[in-house]
Amino acid sequence: MTAATFEQRRRRVGLLFVLPALLVLAAVLGYPIVDSIMLALQRVTLTGGAIQQSWVGFDNFQRLFADATFQRAALNTAYFSAMEVVLVVLISLGVAVLLNHPMGRFGVFRILLIVPWAIAPVANAVLWKWILHANYGVLNGILKGLGLIDHYHVWLGTPVSALNFLLLVDVWKSVPFVALLILAGLQRVPSILYRAAYMDGAGPVQSFLHVTLPTIRSVIAIAVVLQTIWSLRVFDIVFVLTRGGPADATALLNFLAYRVTFNFLDLGYGSAIANVIFAITMLLAILYVWLLWPRPAGAKR
Repeated sequence: MTAATFEQRRRRVGLLFVLPALLVLAAVLGYPIVDSIMLALQRVTLTGGAIQQSWVGFDNFQRLFADATFQRAALNTAYFSAMEVVLVVLISLGVAVLLNHPMGRFGVFRILLIVPWAIAPVANAVLWKWILHANYGVLNGILKGLGLIDHYHVWLGTPVSALNFLLLVDVWKSVPFVALLILAGLQRVPSILYRAAYMDGAGPVQSFLHVTLPTIRSVIAIAVVLQTIWSLRVFDIVFVLTRGGPADATALLNFLAYRVTFNFLDLGYGSAIANVIFAITMLLAILYVWLLWPRPAGAKR
């Protein structure tokens, strides 16, 4: 038996073992996805306790282009996702470098790092709601005690401030996992590369730029893709802290889909918004799989 034939048989046997799990996933995930797409192609409203359905084709998707609220939410989401990914990856990279240093390898530092990520999402949002409260919030109390402000601020009361504080909350929650992911990549960098760079006269900055970053670029790419997907799915902090206000300044696409579906009871249009998010997420997931797909030694990604 040749090696190729054995490998083919091994893969077929492996596929048979995972086939039951794939069928369960298809039933659990496939049906809701197909049903959501079908809803997006209909006008579905709940009136008088009865569901009214009529086929409208792509009318719900055409409404997206004329809906100022959707356009505002799309811009909010684009800004939120771009800034969140940049901040999370940069801060996580810095934290990972510090934890990879001999002085930062104590287990207590990693335990402290993982605390924000371990807190349940809704509990995390409620915690920050207390911190940012205009009357008795911890943030106002500390800043007033230090003399940095002369009166209490309504941190979530203006459009720019509210959106950026949501960004801060999500960055605080997301940094630990991405930092641990990058830390795992840093620990796989061969020490011989640093010794060779030192022998060539490279300093710490040059070693970081020309040895560390090129070696962990695939890990950083995976972190960027994953964090982009997660930033598109942000819902809990918007729901708890702002409910999309003030003036829809913090209405992200995921929250808008919820509001249209469950508050306005326009199930068809809400499904259309949700499917836009699903399509973007699917493209990013494909990119993620492509980045992780095994390649022959020396092949470029």
